Amino acid sequence: MRRAFRGFVIGFFGFVGFVLVGSTDLKAQAVEDGVSAALKDRVGSLVDRLDSKIAKERDDAEKSLIELGPRILPLLPESTRSAERDQRLERIRSTLRESNETASLAAAKVTIVRKGIRLSEVIRELQKQSNNTITDLREQMGEEATNPSVDLDIKETPFLEALDRVAEIAKVSFNFHTGDGSIGLTGAAPVKSKFTAYSGPFRVVLNQFTSMRDYVTDTSSSNAVFEVVWEPRIRPMLMRLKGEDVKVLDDTGKAVEARIMKESDETVLRPENPAAEVNIALNLPDRSAKTLKSMRVKTEVTIPAALKTFRFDDLTARKVKHKQGDIEVILESTEVDEQVWKIGVTVVFPGEGPAFESYRQGLFNNRIWLQKPDGSKFEHNGGFNNTASDGGRLGFEYLFVEAPGKPSDYTLVYETPSKVLTIPLEFEFKDVTLP
Repeated sequence: MRRAFRGFVIGFFGFVGFVLVGSTDLKAQAVEDGVSAALKDRVGSLVDRLDSKIAKERDDAEKSLIELGPRILPLLPESTRSAERDQRLERIRSTLRESNETASLAAAKVTIVRKGIRLSEVIRELQKQSNNTITDLREQMGEEATNPSVDLDIKETPFLEALDRVAEIAKVSFNFHTGDGSIGLTGAAPVKSKFTAYSGPFRVVLNQFTSMRDYVTDTSSSNAVFEVVWEPRIRPMLMRLKGEDVKVLDDTGKAVEARIMKESDETVLRPENPAAEVNIALNLPDRSAKTLKSMRVKTEVTIPAALKTFRFDDLTARKVKHKQGDIEVILESTEVDEQVWKIGVTVVFPGEGPAFESYRQGLFNNRIWLQKPDGSKFEHNGGFNNTASDGGRLGFEYLFVEAPGKPSDYTLVYETPSKVLTIPLEFEFKDVTLP
């Protein structure tokens, strides 16, 4: 009887809790709806002024719409009956889209202020707030998947800095060489170099500095080895490093020149491992030097932008075309060859600009996957072949190995950037002890 009564009490208070939470959610939704309605009215009012008879009112309305930010993009009308209004709307869209793309390339910020929060919940929050995928590899690696409670006071902290702080407090490590584009959680003890620099969505660690004497050529040189990791969500393609952008001074005040033979040194960055090793060859520092007082490096990183997603609901169809803006994707055909599905796709770009050239070089880091109606995914796992390169048309044959079921069970999802952006990556290390 007591057990039954106890169950009733728990159930009753659980119901009350549900009602209270539901009530809170409804109030929050009402507030959100109110804000959305107010914003929509504000945007509509400003759009109406874009073709005002008074020039200052037109300019002020355009400026005010831009200041509202990228969130208003879905609220802007595609076209109106006013040429003046349409021209200004196109300028506003272009400015807001560029602003949105630039903001997405900054470091994701994380806030977790909790005492006694479980590691599993921390990982969920890190993923939710940053849009970066973290995979628990501990059981796969034969390690114990513990779930300790930790106290965190992380406020508006760049994602990679927050990740390092979590590793230190929870006594775990994060591996960036997973092969699937995620960050791997492991049970290894965390190791942090004192030569660690954070720059936007990147972290750079100076791993080695070596000096060498070649007795055959009678030459001397030194080499700095860096590990660069990045937030997986940005999927960078290429890093360019020019000799004149490497500034090194030893503790005697003498410059140590970089020895980059080509005009620029390029490192291809792949999405399956969000990390890369970068080597910088240098002249040998003066024998009297004990440390490198300063090592400053500036690079350029090419990153895909303006992602567009194309969905093909009937995987068995042929020659199905979808277009967004200037980009067209064509599902050519699907062929089943025993355990391998061969899916032909053509991507059409306007002209042969930087985006097309990056794509042709295989650097565009596009994504393709199969998706069921319930949302479950079967990721692309079998490589691809280039089948055509004619003008602005590029053909690919993507291979999917041992996909369960049949093609008609899936929707094909193809994600591709429509242009590329270049952002700077700058870092500096001080007082580096020489070997």
